[in-house]
Amino acid sequence: MKKFLGVLLALLCVALGLCAVNYETDFFSDIGKYIPVLEEKNPKLTERISKLSSDLSGLINQIPSPGEIMASFSGEEVHIDPSDAASNAYIKNSPMLTFYPDENISMRMTQNNTLEIFGLAGSPDKKWLVVCFDTPDGETLLQDTIETNGSYEFYKEFNIPETDHKLLKVNVYTGDEPYGDFASWVYNYVTIENFYDEWRIQISPVYDHNVVMYERDKSINDALESTLSIQSEYSNMKSLAEQVTEGYTTDYDRAAAIHDWVSSYLYYDNDALNSGEEIPYAAADVMNSRRAVCLGYATLYATLCRALEIPCNVVSGYALGVGVEGDDTWTDENISTEEQNHAWNEVYADGRWIIVDTTWDSQNKYENGEFNEGQTVSRLYFDANLDFFSANHKILEYSLRR
Repeated sequence: MKKFLGVLLALLCVALGLCAVNYETDFFSDIGKYIPVLEEKNPKLTERISKLSSDLSGLINQIPSPGEIMASFSGEEVHIDPSDAASNAYIKNSPMLTFYPDENISMRMTQNNTLEIFGLAGSPDKKWLVVCFDTPDGETLLQDTIETNGSYEFYKEFNIPETDHKLLKVNVYTGDEPYGDFASWVYNYVTIENFYDEWRIQISPVYDHNVVMYERDKSINDALESTLSIQSEYSNMKSLAEQVTEGYTTDYDRAAAIHDWVSSYLYYDNDALNSGEEIPYAAADVMNSRRAVCLGYATLYATLCRALEIPCNVVSGYALGVGVEGDDTWTDENISTEEQNHAWNEVYADGRWIIVDTTWDSQNKYENGEFNEGQTVSRLYFDANLDFFSANHKILEYSLRR
């Protein structure tokens, strides 16, 4: 018995030693670099060792820190060292729905009850805009068009149609011709309200809650870790991230390029969602299958950002219109919910946390066993304004480890 315990203790010490070496260095994750002959003679073994090393690093990262354990017992927030906390110089009180400089749309109510709609369409696909003022039950009271100029810029003022309704939806559709098929750009989530005979853009009832969550200190180090699902230390993930962002020089532009690639590469897996089966969300699994739901989109996006040393968090929360038919407005029930039905990202660039939802910007669907490619990737939810984002998203948790 003593001999068995001694062997067990020795094995445990070796395992702990390997963990320490693996955690403190990149020896095992990049073993082919340190032992070239091994990679040359047995590339499959080298790849397995590297993958096991990354999995081990991810497993170590799942172990709560002493601070997290104490915070869990006390019910308090995890304390973040000020030197590790990221500043967040985000933009407030802006009419822009999204801050992406190459494609954006803004709405602003003037004092004479007219609505200004302006921005940059960014491509010939959005040369023409159709703006609709709809009642909550779907009746269109006013429909008008905007033609972009040669640089795809647009601006137009709209008089609010006369109505007894106190709420109106402002929906925007785009197309490359003045007539024909139009795709939705901003649909169902911009509401104007009549308040004492003055129209104003409605503020989301979860906005104040989201401000509190969004302004919390967040750790840069935590947003760079490789985990069991955010597999940023995998060599193929690093190579892919470098390939996707080739030619871009700023973290902001690299983050945008990764957004476009993830949204166009992945297909939303309606079959798996409707069947109730467990859906893989680890980055490598998502990469191989090209099928995912929101968490898979978010982990792959975070993986590619972290592979380039760009801090990126996975954010969990509640989003309108996800999984429940007719759940497209805030009610007393979903305003107060703690249920998580959606996931997205915040990536750190330009001295602020940029909100990114690659799922909602992707048009691809996997249904009935077939890959159905959608229209071009939207950028409405890349660098989204927190005011607009709160119209349909409620922040609930920043997932430090997955």
